[in-house]
Amino acid sequence: MVIGGSMAGLLSARVLADHFDKVTLVERDVRVEGPAARKGVPQGPHIHVLLDTGRRILDKYFPDLFEQLQVQGAEFIDSSGDLAWHHFGVWKLRHTSGIPGLLCTRPLLEWNVLRRVKARPNVAVREGCSIEGLICDGKGTGRITGVRVKTPQGEESWEADLVVDASGRGSRMPQWLEAIGYARPEEEQVIVDLSYTTCLHEPPPHFQKEWKALFLYPSPPKAWRAGFISHVEGGRWLVTLNGYFGEHAPTEYAGFLEYARSLTRPDLYDSLKGATPIGPISQHKVKDCRWRHYEKLPRFPEGLVILGDAACAFNPLYGQGMSVAGLGAELLDTCLREQAERGELSGLAQRFRERLPEVIRLPWLLGTGMDLLYPQAVGKRPFGLGLLHWYILRLMERTSTDAHVHRQFYRILHLHAGLEAVLQPSVALPVLGHGVMSLLRPLERLANTETRPPPLTPPRPSPVTVQESTG
Repeated sequence: MVIGGSMAGLLSARVLADHFDKVTLVERDVRVEGPAARKGVPQGPHIHVLLDTGRRILDKYFPDLFEQLQVQGAEFIDSSGDLAWHHFGVWKLRHTSGIPGLLCTRPLLEWNVLRRVKARPNVAVREGCSIEGLICDGKGTGRITGVRVKTPQGEESWEADLVVDASGRGSRMPQWLEAIGYARPEEEQVIVDLSYTTCLHEPPPHFQKEWKALFLYPSPPKAWRAGFISHVEGGRWLVTLNGYFGEHAPTEYAGFLEYARSLTRPDLYDSLKGATPIGPISQHKVKDCRWRHYEKLPRFPEGLVILGDAACAFNPLYGQGMSVAGLGAELLDTCLREQAERGELSGLAQRFRERLPEVIRLPWLLGTGMDLLYPQAVGKRPFGLGLLHWYILRLMERTSTDAHVHRQFYRILHLHAGLEAVLQPSVALPVLGHGVMSLLRPLERLANTETRPPPLTPPRPSPVTVQESTG
């Protein structure tokens, strides 16, 4: 039984289909046919980033997915060469990274994954139903044996050998565990009061196609507004404005455009001036990022797995959520294969919850480390964080001029490597040297702070070909 039909739930259902005779995915929303935003995914209309690790996992479980997305108008770009990115006060280098980036709307991606999950003969999707609680074995074995479900016909009890909570940030698992005699998990939290405000646009007719995505991140701790433009299917632009600490972009267009003008760089506003807005402006607010440490509970029931945002909800500004959900589903697959060798499910819940932090720890450190650069962010600041922040700032500035440092940063960003990638001498020495020089010279003399890098020539082929995406 999978609770929740978002990306974490869909990937979990796909994994479970290889191990169980029947998989039931329970979703509160009743979806329309086709790609459309829905209430259960309020972040759906806004810009999303699929890290390369997430792309790899989706390609592994849905081999024809990206081929079909490209047919429907999605596009793969080189995530460095086709991206104009201003971050920490500098423009990052543009070079051929070989790391693909997917440009499409979240609803298009999720709908295509849903279609493939529904096509599995042993998967049933029950929409318009909500889980109300867990059912325990009455024999006192501490095993979850099913769920209580509110259906259009009334409340029912459904049995399951395994229950997977992938219900997202709004997961009620702490309350459900408490109701059957278990403790609530310890929660680690960083409060950022972030908002996403988004509007689709027709690009201006005079657009020179110098980039396929434009990212203007803030420069902490001095600025906390951001803006993004991404090409998406239908030849449109998806434009998202972000603000921390209650500085939320207006949802009427004149105010939206004025907010874009207030960013630390004029590039996004200049691009929007000739663009045409399409449809309404949508807004989504995120109070915090939160890690529920289920692995620390002294007692935990058998037959229960918690992953995705239900376990750890990240700051969406860094684009980690879908990829970490994919890593959680992949870990579940690995644990189930190990259990198959033992011939039983006993121990799966313990094995999975103890190993999930291995998946979460690095992206959590990266995301919260960035957020805690702001004095206004509320959260625990561990000893030595100031030194780490100094190094991160110098590292980011160095990505403006040093291709090797930039490539190693991308390896971490896309979850290909751990912190060792940017602590090795070939990165640390130039970063520390840059730090020394920053004491003597202003940043504009050490890095490219003003001039947006031109597109690479000659044009590159798509970094993911149809043959590779089906492979």
